[in-house]
Amino acid sequence: MVSVSKDALEDPALSAFFINEMEIEFSNYMNSGIIAVVNIYVLEGVWMEIRYPNYYKKFHCIAGDCPDTCCAGWEIPVDKASELRYRQVRKSGNIQNKNFARKLKKHVKHGRIISEDVTCPFLNRDGLCEMYIELGPEALCHTCARHPRHLEDYGNLHEIVLLLSCPEAARLILEENAGGFYIREFPQRQGDVDGIDEDLLEILLKARDRIWKWNADDSMTVNESMALSIAFAHDLQRRRMEQDHAGMRLILERYDTSEIAEKFRNQWSRKHGSEKEHTVRFLLMSDFMEEFAGLETICRDWPEMLEECRTVLYHSKNSRESYNAKHKYMEEIQPMTEMDKQRIFEYFIYSFFLPALYDEDLLTKVKMAVFCTMAVEELYLAAKQMDPAHRIEICHAIARQIENCDENRAQLEHILKQKQFSSRRIINALLRMEE
Repeated sequence: MVSVSKDALEDPALSAFFINEMEIEFSNYMNSGIIAVVNIYVLEGVWMEIRYPNYYKKFHCIAGDCPDTCCAGWEIPVDKASELRYRQVRKSGNIQNKNFARKLKKHVKHGRIISEDVTCPFLNRDGLCEMYIELGPEALCHTCARHPRHLEDYGNLHEIVLLLSCPEAARLILEENAGGFYIREFPQRQGDVDGIDEDLLEILLKARDRIWKWNADDSMTVNESMALSIAFAHDLQRRRMEQDHAGMRLILERYDTSEIAEKFRNQWSRKHGSEKEHTVRFLLMSDFMEEFAGLETICRDWPEMLEECRTVLYHSKNSRESYNAKHKYMEEIQPMTEMDKQRIFEYFIYSFFLPALYDEDLLTKVKMAVFCTMAVEELYLAAKQMDPAHRIEICHAIARQIENCDENRAQLEHILKQKQFSSRRIINALLRMEE
């Protein structure tokens, strides 16, 4: 079902993107998931399309109630219009808070907010933004106003992601994600399509929809859908390396059958043996978490969280036997953990996959989504408690390590290209096969 709404997107932070538009809401036939699978690949006519997840409009910054802060650990760029406005306000003499006026002069320079340490100078002791308090929400620079919203540009298609690295966004993704997404069309505007391979974009959109369909299939576990996604991406990547788009389309057709999941599992079992305990996964994730520990620390709680996980799961007495027992227990409370895994995997596919349009490395993008999802589950296994707040904390911390640091993301992609993280080993771990 397609319904048309005249409701405006009540979000001044992104009003520059949404003007004179029409909102089209697509009903989602999936019971859960971030994005409905809708067959829109190449626009008829020439206009720009922006899509965003269904829970997008529910997001509001919780400010001082946030367990973390987005106002520390990174450099904040200031757009020219905001910098000019701050200068005009400061020179007007209308600011009663003279200390705030001095801060504007001292810390807003050369297109950025200059900090004396890792924390924004406008963050007060209560964890609140002085810029917001003194000048109002409309005075926030584009970076602060939009965060944790992230816009990806694919020419005439733009996609907005609410970053999982924000605790409140993580809560929405885990708890209030009803499925579906919205599309806003701009009939009078065009995106910049220079350098965009529209044929490859169409293939990637169809491939992403395949992955979402499998993940939403109740006849498959999330592990099975992730294993199938790795095999699918592996086959597509081979054709892409040969610049064989026709071959990629044949792969899409080959994987588009109702029996594909059962056929894949049966064929893999015949080649690699029967289902075993979690030995392969234990070794694989021990290797991965060791590599993950070498990345730069972005989330302040991450080192302690990761070290506790590695100690409990991989380096304690009888750790392999305990690892299997913990997985069996997790399977007993499957409804909760499977739903979390399903939503997290769909989120990471939404966030990671389409940028393969620019570097053509779609296999590594799928590996990133799979390993980040598996890492969440590993921290769940090691956790002393599994209440909603702790699950949100785990997802937020892992995402912040990747989403808030380009160097970490690039390093992780490099790591996942190594032989020890081969497609075959990942699939064996997910399906519990012997190496």
